[in-house]
Amino acid sequence: MTRVMRFTLLSMLLLLFALAPTVRAGERTISINGDGNATWFISGEPTLIINGFDLAAFGVATPAFIDRVSIQVDTAVPGANAEVVIYEDANGGSPVDARLVSRQPVSIAQAGVFTAVLPAPVQVNQRALWVGFYLPVDFRFVADTSGASVLTYWGWTPGGTFDLGNLASAAVFGPSDGTAPVNINLNGKARISFEVSATAVGAAATPAAATVSVPQTGVGVGDASVLIAYTECPNVLYDGADERVTWNDAINLHCRLDNVGFTPPIPQGYTIRGSMYAITIFKADGEVLTGRMQFPVTHCIRPDVADLPTAVIGVAWGVPRTWRIQPSQRFGDLVCADIRRIGALAYFIPNGLPTATPSF
Repeated sequence: MTRVMRFTLLSMLLLLFALAPTVRAGERTISINGDGNATWFISGEPTLIINGFDLAAFGVATPAFIDRVSIQVDTAVPGANAEVVIYEDANGGSPVDARLVSRQPVSIAQAGVFTAVLPAPVQVNQRALWVGFYLPVDFRFVADTSGASVLTYWGWTPGGTFDLGNLASAAVFGPSDGTAPVNINLNGKARISFEVSATAVGAAATPAAATVSVPQTGVGVGDASVLIAYTECPNVLYDGADERVTWNDAINLHCRLDNVGFTPPIPQGYTIRGSMYAITIFKADGEVLTGRMQFPVTHCIRPDVADLPTAVIGVAWGVPRTWRIQPSQRFGDLVCADIRRIGALAYFIPNGLPTATPSF
């Protein structure tokens, strides 16, 4: 068979949530992903892909409630069976003895970030969780390229299926760090995340899973005082803590309206909305910062109200300039993303066509 924590991703949200005594439904999106994207596929037989999470590391006390689980999809298999699963791991280490607390059938029909909205919030009582999807043959998912892969496990049985309620029943089960028996090295983790709350308030009313085929990682609330609006671009804001703390005041950020006559080709599946902005970052010596930045700087755009539910941020760079859709998060009336490359900045909404894969 062939199968192919930094202070980041809305750092102001993570700080606020870590300090908050409780969280409300949908406030926290828990992710262990880093940068970069790589596509992996399922072949041979249905395969379980799960990520390990430590709620305590995110400041989330138990019991807690999970109401949404997401995976970044490269290629879906419309009509094929898939399931979203949640396991509790009382003793840590390998999840081979983890307890299944929820499994729900889902229909994943297209590329983008698929979000399964659970019929009711799932209560979890252990700090160590394994969350993921049982995926069909020919399905392609996206993983990051951030290094160690011991927190993404694969499980399958050649030529058949296995009992999701008993992970030890899988003929092949292990981490994706290149070791046996899986013998796959992701060099990162599957892009699987979930939303958690401290109460069951705000339970999803829909009886079946819903699809959100835009690269958004969740919805946040909290004090936006760390955000600074650009003088010449009042609808664009950046995280001042990234500039002052992470970069130790070694950069200066500037924004101006960009010439729409030089708009790069729009990514397939998206429509550009609002203005296009030119972001420039200067180093302490006055030189322009170029290339991929060592640390990201969170940027936010205030979209039209009607666009807010599906708006995502895009950044264009390179020669010729090319748009890259960024994993984005709503924050009040803003849509925000961690930016590691500077250039043109704008927001987009999906237009119903197959969407381009988000990238950095």
